[in-house]
Amino acid sequence: MATFIIRRLMFLPLVAFVVTLVVFAVIWSMGPDVLLRAYMTGNASKSPNAEQRIVEKYGLDRPAVVMYFKWFGNTLRGDMGYSLTASSRVSEAILARLPASLELLILALIPIMFFGSRLGIRAAMHPDGFTDSVFGFLSIIGWATPDYVMALLILVGSFTIFGWLPIGNLTTSLIKDWNTYSNSLIIDSILNLRLDILLAQLVNLIQPVLTLFIVHSAYVFQISRATALEVKKKDFIRAARSRGVSERTIMLTHVRRNALIPVVTVGGELFASLFAGLAFVETIFARPGIGRLLTEAAISFEVLTLSGLVLLIAAVMLLVNIVVDIIYSYLDPRILLWDNGKSERAE
Repeated sequence: MATFIIRRLMFLPLVAFVVTLVVFAVIWSMGPDVLLRAYMTGNASKSPNAEQRIVEKYGLDRPAVVMYFKWFGNTLRGDMGYSLTASSRVSEAILARLPASLELLILALIPIMFFGSRLGIRAAMHPDGFTDSVFGFLSIIGWATPDYVMALLILVGSFTIFGWLPIGNLTTSLIKDWNTYSNSLIIDSILNLRLDILLAQLVNLIQPVLTLFIVHSAYVFQISRATALEVKKKDFIRAARSRGVSERTIMLTHVRRNALIPVVTVGGELFASLFAGLAFVETIFARPGIGRLLTEAAISFEVLTLSGLVLLIAAVMLLVNIVVDIIYSYLDPRILLWDNGKSERAE
């Protein structure tokens, strides 16, 4: 398994190079004058040599190749310019908002994968039954509804049904004896032993999590159901039935494992779709995360902020795809696995 992971990691430098090259090409196309004004933004120095230092630091007067390596080196050091939207350096703005987005992503992804796959397999156990009919209909609605439309429907519905439901993020600046460890209110509330803050934050996350769950679990439901119905027709399933194995055991033991393989395969695509949904969901529900920062930077056309966010999303997607490959190799023994330095192909 270690060799398998290493082989996957060997492709990362090439992919990273292509991504950084594309991002730099967009930045370089803006021209040195525009970039100089962007890099000068937030520069506290008022000396007459400030512009010259910026030009030399980022290589704005140098050929594109030299400028790329200077930009790449500055990026590795966390120097990606200044963000007017966040009123701070781009790297600081991203690090401050990333935990809030990860909270939302994780709390949405777990029920999406768990309930979406289980309901899809259960629906395949009894085609045209109650579960298949009801959740099949709901999945079609969820699949056809964009994130921003579902978010607005849930926002309006929460006020109509419950009268109110909090949105946004809690402000901890006024909380007595509060220590910030990770910029994640869920983690920090646990470390501060504040159950009240933890519960309040979970309540604030109900609407955005529900929005992402309804929209994206529909996709997992459809994939799981279709795969389970196909696996039920395989020869090894008919052999299990001929030996008297119960239908429930067949579905939970044999069909479920094989039906999860396509779900894991599209896991990277699902994560990318969730990331895209953050731009709408966090903006509508006033969440201080990466998606909202991306939306505000796009409206203001802040190239440096957008380029930093694109690099972040690309890095996260590369990591997610590696995790998906590892899980896929565990679920599907037919792919090439590595054990004790020797490769073998399962037949």
